Amino acid sequence: MTWIVAKDGTGDFTDLQAAVDAAPENGPATILVKKGVYRERVIVNKDDLRIVGEDREETVVTWSAYALQKDPDGTTRDTFLSFTLLVAGRNVTVENITIRNDAGDGREVGQAVAVYAAGDRGRWLGCRMIAHQDTLFCGPVMPKVLRDIAPRTSRAECVPAVNEPLHTQGRQYFADCYIEGDVDYIFGSYRCWFEGCTLFMGERGGWYTAANTPMDQPFGFVFSRCRLTGCCPEGAGYLGRPWRKYARTLFLNCDMDACVAPLGFIDWDETRVVTELCGEYGTTGIRADQSTRHPRQKRLTAREAAAVTVDAVLGGPDRWQPAKETKA
Repeated sequence: MTWIVAKDGTGDFTDLQAAVDAAPENGPATILVKKGVYRERVIVNKDDLRIVGEDREETVVTWSAYALQKDPDGTTRDTFLSFTLLVAGRNVTVENITIRNDAGDGREVGQAVAVYAAGDRGRWLGCRMIAHQDTLFCGPVMPKVLRDIAPRTSRAECVPAVNEPLHTQGRQYFADCYIEGDVDYIFGSYRCWFEGCTLFMGERGGWYTAANTPMDQPFGFVFSRCRLTGCCPEGAGYLGRPWRKYARTLFLNCDMDACVAPLGFIDWDETRVVTELCGEYGTTGIRADQSTRHPRQKRLTAREAAAVTVDAVLGGPDRWQPAKETKA
């Protein structure tokens, strides 16, 4: 089953949300999105769905919600209600498309999420994700989000708060993606593998990552053969800071330019500090020298790095193999 979304009316729908709503609850189904700028907030609550853009530069889904925005009751929306695209379904693939939050500088609007990846077995292939503060969140749905998105009820895991990470099932795979932002702009608690992605730090600088890994979860974020760059001042982009105590983030065989801070990872505060759960191996580029890194940061050996594979990080009881699916 395939639908076409086209702004000019030549497809089955003129907006992406209408196509998602028409998809069956448990696919499979494909939505082809023609070139154009689709100004809409999209919630994907269906399983086994594939969303494919015609051109990743010219097929754009954008919205401008932000954390400091006021709701009708006078409360602020907060981070988790600021998304442009929320994917809560299982086995959802998003490919060759730009997802953007254009609310503006976080110093004025607060957090403004482009992608909220809340489901399990999510695949993001050749996408662009662009925002300022807090671009990409990989984690469960919060109760306030459930209330806000009704009647499009979420199908993903739900937890009462980010400091109660009882979830361990959420997995996301990113390949050949471009992710741009600043200030903790890749964050969350899920197991995520980033393969061959470009991480672009905005001029404000900050932290490429802020993981919130549950204590008993063996992996958090893993970046393999990625490029870390940006337009921030030299050394203004740290590899990450631990959002919670057991944050796990690894960079394997990544190229890092002068935007990256020589210290690598940095403590969040006196209680959320860098541990050997955050590490690096095989770095190339200007920041290849790991002797300048945080003293508690892990320097993986070749043997340790070889054990960190897509299967080990994302496989799970169902032996999910997203990279092989991508090649199929």
